[in-house]
Amino acid sequence: MKTTLILGAGFSKNSGVPIQSEIPALLTKARENNDFENRVSLVMEGFLRDVFGFEKDIYPELDDLLTCMDISTNSEHHLGIKYSPIHLRALKRLIIYRIFSILEDSFTYSREVDKLIRFFIEHGLEDTGFLVLNWDTVLEKYISMIDPGIVIDYCNGGKYLTEDGRFKEKRNEDRRIKVVKVHGSCNWLYCDNCRVLINDTLSRMPNIRKIGFKKSDFELFDEMKELADRIFLEDIRCFICGDNVSAHIATQSYRKSFRTNSFPDIWDRAEDMLTNSEKWVFIGYSLPQADYEFKHLLKICELKLRHRKERKLSIDVVLLNSETATNKYRSFFGNKINRIFNGGIGEYMNYLQST
Repeated sequence: MKTTLILGAGFSKNSGVPIQSEIPALLTKARENNDFENRVSLVMEGFLRDVFGFEKDIYPELDDLLTCMDISTNSEHHLGIKYSPIHLRALKRLIIYRIFSILEDSFTYSREVDKLIRFFIEHGLEDTGFLVLNWDTVLEKYISMIDPGIVIDYCNGGKYLTEDGRFKEKRNEDRRIKVVKVHGSCNWLYCDNCRVLINDTLSRMPNIRKIGFKKSDFELFDEMKELADRIFLEDIRCFICGDNVSAHIATQSYRKSFRTNSFPDIWDRAEDMLTNSEKWVFIGYSLPQADYEFKHLLKICELKLRHRKERKLSIDVVLLNSETATNKYRSFFGNKINRIFNGGIGEYMNYLQST
């Protein structure tokens, strides 16, 4: 592997997907002519008001919101009298459902992103890998548009959900591209019983089915009680053991859980990809403090074989008008950075096409 592209939220922002700081305002957004979605918004609004003193246009940060919920549920404590661990677990499923819907519905085509992905695909699948920190499937959409014959290898040991609803091992086609998603993906499903991971590469499973909702989740909230008997939630069953499967992600929290069965393997693959690359290209990633574990991984991979390599690791950074993120990179990598492009993907593509 010669080049690893490390994609952050800014990469997806080019295709209309909101960045993390924009998501809290969208959690409470009402939708016309959709009773279920509007009731979800009311539950979200009530929770933000009760716990975070929500007022119009003043929202808690997503990290704070999810970290408070995770610490309370993991320690079996309330967040105030109204929100027991049972309520908080149901609320977290609603929040993840809403985030998945936002990621899916906001995608718009970007010619610049298309040109970027096309450039690296045409320069050799075997030489390029993608390390993605986002849950969305923006990258997968472009790969499919550019060449539907390319097989996405998530490097997670999972099975693959096919067009006819069957499950199979990953395919052995020659045209394969490695995509490692260290925080999980909105098109992954996981069985808590036999611990199999299922990749819904084509995103055929609707969000409301893959979150793992239970009827009791809706009965906990006054705004949704009357919907509990009207919403048909057909469980997704594991093809190995028959238990329910549901979404498999590490949430934006200072208490991300990387201890489940698949995440250690995924992080091992990420380490291999980074260690064996000659070039890292960061695109739209701001080195946030909450990603301290990933930043530590970067530093390990940068240093551990540096004394044995003939060629120095080359690091390019692609940002958009962000001096703050530029300073973070300079303080973290120092003089090891090759180039920083603060004019976005367009500036970076102009450079690639001129060399």
